[in-house]
This record gives sequence, C-alpha cells and structure tokens, in this order.
Amino acid sequence: MKYQRIREQLLSEIMTGAFSFGEDFPSENAVAERFSVSRMTARRALSELERQGYLTRIPGRGNILKRPGFSQGFLTVKPFKTYAKDLGVVPKTQVLSAKSVILDSLGQEKLGVERAVFVHRLRSLDSQKVIEEKRYLRYDLCKGLLKENLAEESIHELLIHKLKLPLTKVWQRLTTVLLSQEQAELFDCSRPMPAFLLERLTYTFEKPISWVIYLMRGDEYSFENEFFPQEELSKS
Repeated sequence: MKYQRIREQLLSEIMTGAFSFGEDFPSENAVAERFSVSRMTARRALSELERQGYLTRIPGRGNILKRPGFSQGFLTVKPFKTYAKDLGVVPKTQVLSAKSVILDSLGQEKLGVERAVFVHRLRSLDSQKVIEEKRYLRYDLCKGLLKENLAEESIHELLIHKLKLPLTKVWQRLTTVLLSQEQAELFDCSRPMPAFLLERLTYTFEKPISWVIYLMRGDEYSFENEFFPQEELSKS
C-alpha cells in the first residue's frame, strides 16, 4: 500500500538522521506533495509514525519528531556499554568468531534465509566474563559487518548508521537455564550455575534481520526497572 511505503521511507530517513528529534517534521500537505499522493494517504502514513511513537502533534505548530522510548516488553534491557557505565565498571568485548555460515533449520525459520553472518562474542565487566553472545544476521543485508571492528563497535549502531537498516521492532524472551560444563568453563566458573537466557529477534520493518542468544551469568548480571503502577493501570 502507498501509505506503508511512505511510512517506511520516512522512518528510514528518521533512523539515518535526515531529521532531528525535537524539530518540526513535514506536514500532511508537504508529505502529500512530495510523494504525489492524496492528503488522506499522507495522513495515514503520518498517523502510523505517530502510533509508533515517533511523532507528536502540537496544535498551532504541527508535527514534532520525538525519540520513542526503547522499552522491550515490561522490562527494559540496557545496551551493554550503558549498563557498564551505570555500574561504574569497564566493559570489554572479545570476538570469538565472525564469519559467514549456512543456517540450520531453526535459524532458517527465524531469519527466513539460508545464509547468515555469525558473530560469537564474550563480554566482560571489569575483567569478569558475564555474557556470551551468539548472533546470526541476514548475510544479504549484513555482510558488511565482517569488515568492522566488532570488539569495539555496537552492532545495532552499525546496522542503523553504517548499513542504513532501520531497526523497527524487537521480539525477545527471557528465561533461566543451568549452564553446561562447557559454558561454565567459558565463564571461568568452577561448576555449572544458573544463568539468564535472552533470545532476541530484531526486525527492519517486517523483515527479521538479527537473531541473537545471550547467556548471562546469574550471579553477576541482573535486571532492574522502575515503573508507576497507577500510570500503568490508567493505560489498561
């Protein structure tokens, strides 16, 4: 549909910095004129962006671009470097593997393709190994990552800013598991112990682009959040 193509184009431009957060965003008339569509189609595209949290409409001023809250389900998961900064510790990432692979049946089901970029990283806080990350990304869209310094760079930032791939939706599930002996040794643990397993599927529009599995030491990694019960109740 026309409005969906317009929404995707505008969202792509938002993600790549063509517009500034907090500034005026093109009006309904401007969008209709630019894409040679009716005002109704332009209005629907802008309404979709508003629904996704990217626009707010101020009477007498028009559309204002805003940065949507990045909340993944009930519990927000912070970027690794942000988590380390909040704790006042030094983060470190070790790349164990970065290569092209042929996905097994489960991987093909998750990403909808046969070939992927596989990135295996081990992440530490003040030299304490806390997270094992196994990530699979569509090779056709993400092969450029193999040329990057993945020990220093954020993969999400590379996808958005270097490969120009807007990240528009995240599905994730957090469970607990018992580390295997091999996994415990990877973390320098003397014995298997409980861990968090976070599985995440990230999309660019309706296309899955990244499937990642994180293992997090249960004795070293934690999650916390703040919310306001009455505000949540008013939304239900």
